[in-house]
Amino acid sequence: MIFAMSATAMLFAAISVVSALTLAYLMYVEGRRANRSNGMVAFHRHLDALSDDSRAYLRQQLNDSRERQKGVK
Repeated sequence: MIFAMSATAMLFAAISVVSALTLAYLMYVEGRRANRSNGMVAFHRHLDALSDDSRAYLRQQLNDSRERQKGVK
């Protein structure tokens, strides 16, 4: 009887530890994940660093890409 209670307690303790570690891992991963606004900020910073000619070429590429996407839909 005591062994059964001990085994049950150990099972619940193991489940608790695994759950806590899983939660900690998920919080860590979510904190590191870059959200969309961070990506846009980096993209605008990249655009600001380009020369005028390069910026015009990139804008043309983006416009061409948008046109191709409109044609696909």
